[in-house]
Amino acid sequence: MFRPDAAITALLEARRSRTRLTALPEGARPGSVADSYAVQDGVTQALGPVGAWKIGAKSPADNPLSAPIQQGDVIESGASLPRDRFNIVIIEAEVAFRFGRDLPASGAPYDDAVILAAIESAHPAIEIVDSRFADIENLDPFSKLADFQLNGGLVVGPALRDWQGLDLKGITASVTIDGKTVIEKTGGNPAGDPRWLALWAANNLIARGHPIRAGQVVTTGSYVGMLPAPQGGEIVATLSGVGSVSVKIG
Repeated sequence: MFRPDAAITALLEARRSRTRLTALPEGARPGSVADSYAVQDGVTQALGPVGAWKIGAKSPADNPLSAPIQQGDVIESGASLPRDRFNIVIIEAEVAFRFGRDLPASGAPYDDAVILAAIESAHPAIEIVDSRFADIENLDPFSKLADFQLNGGLVVGPALRDWQGLDLKGITASVTIDGKTVIEKTGGNPAGDPRWLALWAANNLIARGHPIRAGQVVTTGSYVGMLPAPQGGEIVATLSGVGSVSVKIG
């Protein structure tokens, strides 16, 4: 029988002690998305308020997955962060959406127009991928999902309020580290136009018991894949039409 409490305890202790796990204990390894979400919920309850949600899909036809990002890990563009805040540093360039009002449970799913009207602004964002596990390459997907889908932080750039007409599928995204362009890619989000992930999130999170609150951010997958930046540095991500976002790590 799956023991979520043991997984929750292990992940919280790994965060506290900065000791990286080889695996979750026997009997505490999630075997389904529902198991992983149960672990997420327990860790979230211990860590405090959620400031953002990480939503991603491997294709436009895929079933998305969600993971919370704690309020303390939602970071303003231009911040400087110590390298030892993270076990690993992998960079993703994303489009994020900030909601301007609550979307509470209403007894029926919200239609797209209502959800879109609740989005206050779009933002360029840098997701900092991190893990409480020692080997993410060989880590099973349900443990990754339980570990907040490997989230370490979300850096949110300036608000763009007039975003609705943008071609979000065809965005060109680039990342520089210490002034050097390390990647530039067009149309790189595997989910396609990511606004559908924000639409999905609004209703799915209600079903999970975590309705979106005013001020929360939903980030919607990388346009550049996963870019290792083990030494950190001055990192700038630019997404065409949306803007630029930066963070200094180290």
